[in-house]
Amino acid sequence: MRISLRFKLILLSLLLLAIPFSGMRLAATVKTSLLESREEALMFSARAVASALSGREGLFDRELFHALDQSRDLYLFRLTSPMRLNGKIDDWQPHLQSAQFFGEQNVLRSVRTFNRHNFSFTHLVGKRGKYLYGIFLVNDDKHVFRQPNSLALDRSDHLQIAIEDQEGNLNRYIVTASEPGWVNGYLTASASGSILPARMEGRIKSVWKMTESGYIIEIRIPMELVGNRLAFAIADVDDETSRTTTSVIGTASINDPEKMGWLLTQSTHIESILASLNRPQSKIQIVDSSQHIRASFGSLTSTAESSPEKRPTAAPFAIFNDILSPVYRLFSEPFTTDFAEPTAQPAALNQAGVSKALAGESSIYSYTMVDGEVEVMAAATPLYEDDVIIGAVVVEQTTNSILALKNKVIEESVGLTLLVLVFGGCGLLFFAFRISSRIRTLRNQASAAVGKNGQILSVPSPSKARDEIGDLSRTLNSVLAQLQAQVRYREKMADNFEHEMRTPLAGASASLKNLADELRDQPEHIQKYINWAVGDIGRMENMLTAIRDATSLKEALEHDFQEEFNLSEALDIWLEHSWKKTFSDVAFTYRFTERDIHTYGDPDRIRQMIDKLIENSVAFHQRGSAIELLLKTQSGHIQIQILNRGPRIPENLLEEIFNSMVSVRISGDKKPHLGLGLYIVRTIAEFHKGRVFAENIYGEKPGVRFTVELPLLDHYVVKLH
Repeated sequence: MRISLRFKLILLSLLLLAIPFSGMRLAATVKTSLLESREEALMFSARAVASALSGREGLFDRELFHALDQSRDLYLFRLTSPMRLNGKIDDWQPHLQSAQFFGEQNVLRSVRTFNRHNFSFTHLVGKRGKYLYGIFLVNDDKHVFRQPNSLALDRSDHLQIAIEDQEGNLNRYIVTASEPGWVNGYLTASASGSILPARMEGRIKSVWKMTESGYIIEIRIPMELVGNRLAFAIADVDDETSRTTTSVIGTASINDPEKMGWLLTQSTHIESILASLNRPQSKIQIVDSSQHIRASFGSLTSTAESSPEKRPTAAPFAIFNDILSPVYRLFSEPFTTDFAEPTAQPAALNQAGVSKALAGESSIYSYTMVDGEVEVMAAATPLYEDDVIIGAVVVEQTTNSILALKNKVIEESVGLTLLVLVFGGCGLLFFAFRISSRIRTLRNQASAAVGKNGQILSVPSPSKARDEIGDLSRTLNSVLAQLQAQVRYREKMADNFEHEMRTPLAGASASLKNLADELRDQPEHIQKYINWAVGDIGRMENMLTAIRDATSLKEALEHDFQEEFNLSEALDIWLEHSWKKTFSDVAFTYRFTERDIHTYGDPDRIRQMIDKLIENSVAFHQRGSAIELLLKTQSGHIQIQILNRGPRIPENLLEEIFNSMVSVRISGDKKPHLGLGLYIVRTIAEFHKGRVFAENIYGEKPGVRFTVELPLLDHYVVKLH
């Protein structure tokens, strides 16, 4: 039965891959089951917290969960950095990213067409310790300071503050500056249409700092002055002469307590309730209907403690696990337990799951943090009071413990299957080595079967293996056997053809000569016909001689006598005593870069090679132009260049012309041209470890240059060894 090598390889590979993939599938199943259990536990915790808070009467009224208006309510951040009143924004990072912009939509009063590019501000308010801090980044195209001796507080750019104190009384304060620097707040009283200071409020401190686009106001107010309602407004004065207020932008109305915004803070009372519910390894957040975080308890970093503890590992296996840790990382899912939650608490949870919870639908969702290294799973459920949704409960946990258990299963699976993989890999390696060995053997047999001159030296014995390589061996044996027979037939064909043709041609030539003698007295045109026939027979004999010379050239070269000789002097002699006399009507130029250039070879064969190139150049040269010869050395080679001015060779034939029976002659020469001359040139050049090539010359004097490269004497000896 024949078994394919491909089938064997696929079968072995599938066997090796099935084992680790089975472990990975088990790990994926474990992860899916644990995720489903975690989702159920999170949703149960969220609903339990919602139920516990909904059962406390009056809790949400005290914590201001009702009648919220996001457009005017102010959210009080928990500031994490030490606060310094210096007019700089460094202390406000990273909370400043949540600052709210106030512009055209927040105009309280304006006497002209409002332009947000001329006047607007960004605002943030927070709490640290016993103080409320606020910052205003004001964009103002023209700033007007307060006149130093003026009692009026509203005749310059100023900040208005409306505070409902803890007794429910409305107090209004103004912060204005006559120059940059420290500024105190003033409790105000209205008289004669202007706002006058009732008294200075030293407990309200602020700093006024100028910027390129306007100014910054940083303010600090004791929490003892602040109740449940708070509003801010920035008044803009542009004319230093009239000093009338042109525009007022505010967070809410500062005149009517009912229109002021609520001051929303995170409830310490609700957070204490969350702490008593004892939901370890979770972070619980309570949001109101505006998605503001009103209470938060717990930490996501505590989930690191829930990672499954690894059993103690013996020292050899510990080293083994360390070595395999890069392999484990290829299959495991990375996560980190060493991370810190953002220090800046966001003002709101703008998440899809929270929006669904506020719409009355409980949901499970997830997100990533720490550059995607930590995945957080969250459950959100509505928070009801008297069947009215007033907020949502969000319970979060990381998936670190699940991923740790999944990775543990993967590590154990990889470890248990390692021995199988090692032995299977060794078997696969042996299998591959055996295949490559057979292929190399087949390659060596094919290489040894063909000689350098293209002769089929031997035919490798066919393989008996019943696979693809065995088929290839048998096919190669068959192909080489057929090629060997064809080569032998072609080698003998020229000799047989030349031998068989000479006898009848000799007989025909003799008969024609006898016939010419017998018909001497016949008309002249009959003698002409006989002479033409004799000439054609001579041409056929010359063709047969050329074929015999070309076919026997390689064998003759092996018996030639080779010696060291001075090529530059030889070319000089051949040119003067042979080519110039043979082609007396053609001009020759000869140049050489060195007088003594020696090579190793048969001088007669090298002369034969150059004779063929000279004859070819003379046949194609433009009448009146010279045949140029150049002898030089370059990169360890001797270069003999023969250039003729005349028609160029088609680019697609520059390499083909050196093959047997290829000719591009279009001249009227009556000599036979079988395309063997350049073939003889290439054969002689390659026998002397060289090469020959042709290239076209472009420009005003086009032509063709043939270059023969032969090794210098020392390089030739190195090649022979």
